[in-house]
Amino acid sequence: MLKARSTIISRRTLLLIAFILSFSIFAASCGSSSQKGTSQTVAPQVSVNQNKDVQLSFSESLGFGGVESEVPAATFTSGDGTQKSGINLTDQRKIIMEGNVSIETKDFDASIKALDQLIEDVGGFAESRTVRGTGIRSRSLRDANFVIRVPSEKFNYVMNGMGSVGTVLEANSRGTDITDQYMDYEARVKALKIQEETLLELMEKSTKLEDVIALESRISEVRYEIEKIENNLKNYDRLIAYSRISVYIQEVDDTTETEPVAKTLNERITNAFNMSIKEFRRNLENFLVWLAASWISLIFLLIITIVLLIIIRKSKVKRPSAPSQKEPEVKAEKKEEDGKN
Repeated sequence: MLKARSTIISRRTLLLIAFILSFSIFAASCGSSSQKGTSQTVAPQVSVNQNKDVQLSFSESLGFGGVESEVPAATFTSGDGTQKSGINLTDQRKIIMEGNVSIETKDFDASIKALDQLIEDVGGFAESRTVRGTGIRSRSLRDANFVIRVPSEKFNYVMNGMGSVGTVLEANSRGTDITDQYMDYEARVKALKIQEETLLELMEKSTKLEDVIALESRISEVRYEIEKIENNLKNYDRLIAYSRISVYIQEVDDTTETEPVAKTLNERITNAFNMSIKEFRRNLENFLVWLAASWISLIFLLIITIVLLIIIRKSKVKRPSAPSQKEPEVKAEKKEEDGKN
């Protein structure tokens, strides 16, 4: 009897191990297919070095619809609390403008072409571009990161024109006022040039060799400082003349849509009902895609399950009936009664 029980237990153990192995194979296949899905990335944020004196910044979330939204021009708040327009401000002060735009699109290639055309129209250029997501075996959703340079006078025009590239999810701009640093550099260059002229005059009047050598060394140091500051000024001029805009483009199946905020109970119920229908449709589509990708694994798992059920049924039919414990007791009682008689 113990051997029969051990045989049954070993069979059950083998069946359980086979079922666990088949289920792990199925789970691994499902996991590999799910990794092929799309992944959403977050648009990178633009960081700008803030100046200690004056910081110009504004950020506005644009509508999710396809309508082109305007990005407001930067404003400057003076010490008395009055505001001045960004156009007049950029003419008077030295401001480095930077922007960041996040876009969704259903036609990725058309959006890339539209962005290239917009850059070409304003006389800008792409400082860098990165496109990800294309594959040979599977076509996954793509995304792209652009860093573009546009003339500063066309900055607002380009920001407003991003609606022609795709659905603008977010657009923000920031301006850094470097007027004080720029003027300080100019004053230092002017003072160093005056010092250079003075040193040259002294060297012409000097008759001692030691004085000439010392003056030449000092003149070299002054000229090096002048060249260094002038290079910084040229770099500032380039940053001011060409504004930097980071553009993130993401390919989607359906563009994001915003719905008005529900105020009444009927509106809230209607919005909830519409959202439930959309969610059900999305889940059904995802299930059909998963089913199409996993049908081989499902059939394999079904076959293993059927085989396991057949083996279990056969083991139950062939299992020998264990003798009951009551029969020996009954026989013993009968023997005792016969002995008494």
